Amino acid sequence: MKRSLLWLLSATSCLPAADDPPWGVEVVTGYRSEYAQRGFRLARDVIDAQIEAEIALSNEWVLNLGGWYAAATGKGDFTEAAAFFDLGYDTETWTAGIRTTLRNYSDALFDDGVEIQPSFTWHFGEDWDFALTAGYDTGADGWYGAADVEWSKPTGESSFISLLAGLGIAEDFYGASGWHDFHTRISWSYAINRHVAVTPFLGASLPLQSGPASSSLFGGVWFEVNF
Repeated sequence: MKRSLLWLLSATSCLPAADDPPWGVEVVTGYRSEYAQRGFRLARDVIDAQIEAEIALSNEWVLNLGGWYAAATGKGDFTEAAAFFDLGYDTETWTAGIRTTLRNYSDALFDDGVEIQPSFTWHFGEDWDFALTAGYDTGADGWYGAADVEWSKPTGESSFISLLAGLGIAEDFYGASGWHDFHTRISWSYAINRHVAVTPFLGASLPLQSGPASSSLFGGVWFEVNF
């Protein structure tokens, strides 16, 4: 199965006690040189912060909920505020879920709206995932879906590398329809201790057709704290 940040943080210490609560909270803040989403470059020089709670409802059912805020620090007054909740069913070989996200923008190409996004991920190897997502966004009044492959591998007792690549497809999504974008990202996560990690990353988004999408090459870093 895919190595996650929670795996990385827990790997730096012993397993939790049996009476530990079946939930966790993660706070992430970071910087990225460009903010690319769904094949569109929304802003440059963006700082963002996110808080997320994960609640184990059973051995298989997991509820994630939280929100984030992003703001441009350079040219423009771009901001994005969002809240989400995600219900998932997780097994050793596959994960299925549905996420609802509410977004509010200012000075952005995108409009405020609600997105409903079902997803399915196949864990087809110890280090490989294949994910399918499809979501309807009321702000765009259209659909966006993606097929992504992700590979991850430990690079030590307290770190792992991750490489993601995928294709996006759109239907009446801010003027785009058909095969929409190719996107990729490489990241390296290092756990400073059980609760703190840092993740530098590089990524790119390339349009697959002429239209409103734009090319983007970006880098940045995330700082993560887990409770």
